[in-house]
Amino acid sequence: MKFAYQGTAEGKRVSGIIEAASQDEALLFLYDNGIEVEALKQASAFDELSNIINQLRVKFSRVKLEDLIVFTRQFATLFDAGVPISTILERLSEQTVSFKLKGIVEQIKKDVDGGMSLSEAFAIHKSVFSPLYINMLRVGEESGTLDVVLERLATILETELKTRNRIKTATRYPKIVVTAIVVAFTIIITFVIPKFVGLFQRFNAKLPLPTRILIWINYFAHHYWWLVLMLIAGGIFAFKRYKMTETGKRKIDELILKAPIIGKLVHKIYISRMMRILGLLYKSGLAITTALSIVAEVTGNEIARGAVLAIRSDVESGATISRPIKNSEFFPDIVSDMVAVGEETGRLDEMMFKVADYFDEEIEYAIANLSTALEPILLVFIAGMVLLLALGVFLPMWGMVKVVH
Repeated sequence: MKFAYQGTAEGKRVSGIIEAASQDEALLFLYDNGIEVEALKQASAFDELSNIINQLRVKFSRVKLEDLIVFTRQFATLFDAGVPISTILERLSEQTVSFKLKGIVEQIKKDVDGGMSLSEAFAIHKSVFSPLYINMLRVGEESGTLDVVLERLATILETELKTRNRIKTATRYPKIVVTAIVVAFTIIITFVIPKFVGLFQRFNAKLPLPTRILIWINYFAHHYWWLVLMLIAGGIFAFKRYKMTETGKRKIDELILKAPIIGKLVHKIYISRMMRILGLLYKSGLAITTALSIVAEVTGNEIARGAVLAIRSDVESGATISRPIKNSEFFPDIVSDMVAVGEETGRLDEMMFKVADYFDEEIEYAIANLSTALEPILLVFIAGMVLLLALGVFLPMWGMVKVVH
């Protein structure tokens, strides 16, 4: 039999469904697991459905970047205040609004209480915490500067969030325009064009080419919609499989960097992120080769990763970091020039931050002009769609006038 329960465990509200031979056995099981039962009843179909929905919500929900930033900031503040890590994790699990993050933090607390280090406990949940996050935690643990590291992590995440939000804002207008024209196109094809078909068939008039194209699109969408869905699903599946291969990932990353308009913006974002992270890791006391290894794994782009690994190889051979950066095609000359100044003055981390700040300004300018840069492409797309719709609708009307007269 299945029983639905509600109660408290370690001061927190819990609920769920368990299987037991009787209600007494269910009570005993829950008591043995540290749950103080407040309500227990035989599970109904509604209870089981609610439990399944909650499980699916936790499994497939994403941890938003905003939630991760708040979590990291609060962790740093509580740790700086001298609160024990186990207590910090318990409080944060209670305060977070993300169901998925709540469950993960509770599991991290159990692992830490069981003797696992903080970075090892976080590393189990790689789908939420990036390699950078985990490696920075490890650096903080080993150097005794966990609060500082967490603050720097939060700063990196906030910078990434601001960039994402600025790009969303800049592309909002093009998205609205494209959506509107697609909706108009769909309405005209679905409701307007079929009217012309019946009307022209009565007069045995020949439909113009634009109208025949729209009628063919309408016919194909109505009779072969399943094929369209299969092609879309197959294309997405094939793309994901190709992207999972080493060759595919590299080729796609290369195409992104070479893409018109957006490629230069993405390139600048990668350079800014890499230099900021490298500066933070170097400032935290890591050897430059170790810092480069970590940066290579968190770039998110195979071309950038290859460039960083090549730099690390040269540094391991005895070169200064500025020389392989200058020889790299991925980094502009300004990066190597500023890094060289940092090496000469003994302020390498500061110059890396200045490089990141410089490219942040470049990114902000590029994003501000993104809508302007996209306008020509948008105008060509809209003009093509409107021309096809106008010719498809008005040419038959002119034809009808000739047939009538």
